[in-house]
Amino acid sequence: DTSAYDHWHASFATNVCGKEQAAPQDVQEDILGIHTHGDGLAHIHPFSLRASGERATLGKFFDQVGLVVTDDGFKGPDGKVFKAGETTCGGKETELVLAHWSDATTAASNEPTKIIRGDFRSVRFSENLGAYTLALVPKGSTDIAPPSASADIETLGAEDGGTSGDTAPTPEGTTPAETDPAAEASTTTAATD
Repeated sequence: DTSAYDHWHASFATNVCGKEQAAPQDVQEDILGIHTHGDGLAHIHPFSLRASGERATLGKFFDQVGLVVTDDGFKGPDGKVFKAGETTCGGKETELVLAHWSDATTAASNEPTKIIRGDFRSVRFSENLGAYTLALVPKGSTDIAPPSASADIETLGAEDGGTSGDTAPTPEGTTPAETDPAAEASTTTAATD
């Protein structure tokens, strides 16, 4: 699990009928430490316990990038809606799934580690250098491409001060802010990294 002061990266994409959509962009100031630089990565370096460990979820990332996700569809910040039962792939009935690869660097040559079929907001970022594709696919399909940023995750992650596999430990004698908004506001300088 990620903890405050860790600096993880995960590649992330939305995909509709085999076509990767534009990389998400932040739509608000990052106050939790889960954001993007528009580079196809979720940058996870929690500023507080509210976004670390089991609380480091895709739901927090979705909120940050203006992606409204339900069990059967999603709406992007541009207002476009993709929904199973309404959006078809070449006339075929669709479903929304989340494909997860535990290693983004090898995702292009491997099947997903797992396919998740619901409760997408509560899915936790479970490792550094993971990959996630939220995909509207023909029902029953497991032919899901990893995010295009997966192949470059280590390079992209290093560009913002993260490291390819290391995480920084919590400095000795310090405790991350829990729910004090004033304490969290004082740590938002890392959002511009």
